[in-house]
Amino acid sequence: MEKTKRFPYFYTILALLVLVGVCCVAYGLGLLKSWMADYESTRPKYVAEQVFDTYFKNLDIEALIETNPFNVSPAETKEDLIKYVTDQIGGGEITYNEAASGSITGDVFKYVVSAGKYKFAQFTVVNSGEKTEYGNSIYTMGGYEFFYKVETVSVKIIAPSDATVTVNGYTLDKSCVTEVTETESCAHMPDRVFHNGDPTQGIKYSTYVLDGLLYKTENITVTDKYGAPCTVTKDENGVFRATVNYNEELKELYSEIALAFSVNYAKFAQACGTFNGVKPYIDPKSDLYEKIRTLENFYVHAHNECEFLDEQTFEFYEYADGVFSCRVKYTWHAIRGNAREQYEYIDLSLYFHEVDGQYKLYDMMTHSDFSIPE
Repeated sequence: MEKTKRFPYFYTILALLVLVGVCCVAYGLGLLKSWMADYESTRPKYVAEQVFDTYFKNLDIEALIETNPFNVSPAETKEDLIKYVTDQIGGGEITYNEAASGSITGDVFKYVVSAGKYKFAQFTVVNSGEKTEYGNSIYTMGGYEFFYKVETVSVKIIAPSDATVTVNGYTLDKSCVTEVTETESCAHMPDRVFHNGDPTQGIKYSTYVLDGLLYKTENITVTDKYGAPCTVTKDENGVFRATVNYNEELKELYSEIALAFSVNYAKFAQACGTFNGVKPYIDPKSDLYEKIRTLENFYVHAHNECEFLDEQTFEFYEYADGVFSCRVKYTWHAIRGNAREQYEYIDLSLYFHEVDGQYKLYDMMTHSDFSIPE
């Protein structure tokens, strides 16, 4: 019988070792290839390319603003901000390059972005401190900045202190008020007058200054305490001024009373009328009542007869429920002996408050030479 020839163990073992070696090399090469791919993909230059493509290549200004907002006035809209940045950058082709200084540190890389030849921004790529599964550092966008200055402007508005002021639809609060100025009416308010829980001290004007605007704006609105729009004008210095809204309903109701008091007071002060002519219009508990009742120094011009010309009532203003003032103007014309004539131009502010359901005069102020008694 013939003997079966066996394959030598040596070659069997050698073949196995070669096979294992090939597998190890293949596996090692696979690992190396994966590591190299991982390493390469995490290099700062690829992160920089991704940042550029995401934020700068197509000039996604809105994305840039959301990444790092500008510190501007809240009265600016997002559209204003986008337009401002876009206008600053211009329309050249957007490109980027690593900054001449290269890496700031081993973990921070800087890149410059240009629109045409105009370098308008830079961004950084930084080591995030995190690692991939292969132990390579993960880089990410750090921050960005623009090379141009964001030059802002301010707006100045003077408006009644109890009014609501808006710029570009944004309502200004008291933090924007730089000054409060009183008017003459403040000295003629009765004690303990309130409006919506706040003590009223006459008409005051507040000066508002709003900084941080990107563009000069004419979009200024002012509404009074009742929500009615006030007229806003701009003076030669660029300051916006809002006027007080006067009450036409009060004018309709109380013009005749204001004129009747004024005419009778003029007659009394010129010694051609009596205190009874003015008494019904004055609050008997007011200081004014006693001042007029005890008037000793009359403003007398000898005359034969008199008349009142160009009578006007205006500026009816309600300070609070039951308190208002108005302005009265007229010309007092006296005909004297020898046909000589005398004219007095009267201009008064009258202050009324409610007494037992009727409005009575409690104070007055003169704007002309014809004055009230001291």
